[in-house]
Amino acid sequence: MTRHWIIAHASTDDPAWQAELPGLVLPGLQRWLAAARVTLEGRIEPDALSTPHEQALARALGWPLHPDGAYPWAGWHAGRRDVACAWLLPCHWQISLDHIVLLPPQVLQLSPPHAAALRSTWAALAEAEGLTLTDGGAPWRWLASGALLEGWRSASLHRVAHRRLDPAWQPGSPHPEARRLRRLLEEAAMLWHTHPVNEERTACGLPAINGLWVEGAGRWVGDGPAADAAAVMPVDALSEAVLRGDLAAWRATWQRLDAEVLTPALQAAQADQQPRWLTLCGERGWRTWCLDPATAAPPPRRWWPWRRTAAPTPTAWWLGL
Repeated sequence: MTRHWIIAHASTDDPAWQAELPGLVLPGLQRWLAAARVTLEGRIEPDALSTPHEQALARALGWPLHPDGAYPWAGWHAGRRDVACAWLLPCHWQISLDHIVLLPPQVLQLSPPHAAALRSTWAALAEAEGLTLTDGGAPWRWLASGALLEGWRSASLHRVAHRRLDPAWQPGSPHPEARRLRRLLEEAAMLWHTHPVNEERTACGLPAINGLWVEGAGRWVGDGPAADAAAVMPVDALSEAVLRGDLAAWRATWQRLDAEVLTPALQAAQADQQPRWLTLCGERGWRTWCLDPATAAPPPRRWWPWRRTAAPTPTAWWLGL
């Protein structure tokens, strides 16, 4: 049973989006914050490879401290214990004279048949180098495993999408096999340069798939619960709207999460009198609230949803996130 929700991109650094937060009517969240107490919080450096929601999730799972950019999310999600794994994300590298901008796969309209065709073209070459490709749970995400991924560190896609790629965010590894993996990634780009999929995409006015981003690399050694047994739930629903820069979708998704996740969780806590946790994450930090009905005072009547007027936000929860 889920008892802890970690919501990625609950806030962003964009001033236009920040301006929306005080006016968001989120009765479930308001009731949570009125009845809960802050128990933990964390901050990250501006140039960190890992995101606040990754750090918060690792802590909630009881993982030991990992080097920045080396949390083994791919292996954990796939249940591949003690195997070097990573997600490979087909993307578009928008190259200018003095910088590169990465367009993430979620905004590239990459269809499952096109994704399969690109993967098939590169798979034999990858396997010859000891890298095995399988389905990663979405058309735009492949699961890779092999010794070439040992020790690989890279920035989360959420840190680099739609932004100028800082050299510090470029993937890399001190492992001696890292050069072979970089060469293999470059060969994928060359293979796809004149691929029929990209010719069709160009004819339709869509960006070509001309590169791969490595994410979630590492060797999960079995620390903490498995992904399908964890009582903590990472909630990534807001991230797609942030990656697309779609403020209206982000607002609508927040309201849906409030009604479908936070309000039922609050009701469940009141029913079984067991504690629940909520972690809200932004781009610079995260904060965790514990809701323990056995010790919390009942919220004032003004927080309850049958009131016609929206209650003010009890705290500026987004500050520092």
